[in-house]
Amino acid sequence: MSAVTPGLVCAHHHLYSELARGMPPPPKVATNFQEILEQIWWRLDAALDLEMIRWSAMLGAVEALESGTTAIVDHRITQRHRRQPRRHRRGMR
Repeated sequence: MSAVTPGLVCAHHHLYSELARGMPPPPKVATNFQEILEQIWWRLDAALDLEMIRWSAMLGAVEALESGTTAIVDHRITQRHRRQPRRHRRGMR
């Protein structure tokens, strides 16, 4: 006999962080949140194009599904991509 359970919900995710794996370490050890943003996350953001963002979302979605998560709220808004089309978000609910 098997049981069916509803999917899990991840209410706070940064799907582009999937691409941080294998990223080189920051140039120096960050000592506060601002330095973490500057040395890690903003460096990653500057390197991404829309295609990379799309693939990071796909990777995050597959990994979420593999662990039972069926809904994700992605918190990715940057000034650089704010005016770009949102077509990379379609299908992600």
